[in-house]
Parts: sequence; C-alpha cells; structure tokens
Amino acid sequence: MAPHSPGTDQIDTLLWIGFVAAVIFVVAIVGGLLYTARRYRSERGAEPRQVRGGRGIQVRVGATLALFAVALFVAGVVFTERARETPATGPAGLQTASTEPLTIKATGQQWLWRYDYPNSAFSYYKLVVPVDTSVVLDLVSTDIVHTWDVPELSGKRDAVPGKTNRVVFRADEEGVYRGQAATLSGQAYAAMRTEVQVVSPDEYQAFIESQKTDIQTAQDRVVRLIEQGETP
Repeated sequence: MAPHSPGTDQIDTLLWIGFVAAVIFVVAIVGGLLYTARRYRSERGAEPRQVRGGRGIQVRVGATLALFAVALFVAGVVFTERARETPATGPAGLQTASTEPLTIKATGQQWLWRYDYPNSAFSYYKLVVPVDTSVVLDLVSTDIVHTWDVPELSGKRDAVPGKTNRVVFRADEEGVYRGQAATLSGQAYAAMRTEVQVVSPDEYQAFIESQKTDIQTAQDRVVRLIEQGETP
C-alpha cells in the first residue's frame, strides 16, 4: 500500500533498511561458509589441513558486527522518532485560530470503534477527517487491548484499558482508507474493522454538524417518548 501520511514514509524507509541489512547479513554468512568450504576442502582420503585464524580476527569480526548493530539501532531510533512527530497542517487543510492538531478520541470496544469529535458529535466504525490536516487520535479501550491499524496513514497502535495512546497522521489525499483488527481480542475480532474517510475541510465541517444535529434530534425524541410513557 502506498503511504499517504508523513509518518508512514518513515516506517516504510525503516522496513527497507531492515530488509537490506538482513540480506547483507545472510549473504555475508552464506558467502563466508561457501568460501571456507571451497578454499579449505581436502582431497578424498587425505588428512585435512589444520587451519588457524589470523591474529585478532575474532576482535575484528566482533567489532564489525557491533558497529553494524549500532548503526541499525541508531537508524531505528531516528526513523521511529520521526514517525512519531506530529506533522503540521498544510495549506489545503482545516484552518482554525488554534495551531493545535485536530484531536479525536477513538474508543475500542468488543468489537467496534467509536470516534468522538471536538463538537461532541460521534460516529461508529467510520472516522471522517479533513485532508492535509494534522490529526491526533487519543486511543482508549473499554475492555481489553485493541489495535488501531490503518497502514496507509499510520503504524499500528494499541488501545489499552486505563491508558491513552496516540496516533498522529496527516492524510495527503482525499479518499477512503481501510483498516482491520491486528490483535486477537475475542471471537469477533476479525470483524472489528474501521474506515477513515478523508474529505475536504468544508465537507468535514458539514459532516460533524450534521452528526451533532442528528444525535441531538434522536436524543430529544427518546426523552419525549419516555416522558409520554412510551417505549423508545
């Protein structure tokens, strides 16, 4: 999947670094074994030669591997920290008086995601956000661990009971991005999917206003029915 948020670029780069490092490591080991087997093989029936390593070869090999490991560690830290940075809202994004990112609460429960927007509107399953806008999701859980995973927008993050974790992203293109459960959370975890719909700032504003109005209308109707002694 093509990345559509700055953080996912960093994650993809780190994955490629790890892949290349693994290939180099495997090729070096296999190549060394094949060279040694060919270079020091003996004739059939002949006594094999005693081979001694060069002086200090263990130290040189150990130092090389240590430097290799340190380089991978540093690259992992650098790219992971970059992926966690909150990107700034772009010129085509939602413009507000505050420079703070758009913060939305994402609550995981068996087996559904609920999204609470700043104006008290909420939605289930589908998260609607404006394009080119810095978004922070505060992940929480009502029961057990759930994982929010929309690969095109962000890396995996866990929603843990009693703790708040954060997902940051900035979608660079309008469209629909889908995610699915990434942690076993019970018998229906496979059906715990989510969808992020990225729209223009105007469409986003219209959506949350419509959601708030519809929710209030439904709540008023329930109150009326209860007051009239009817079952909602």
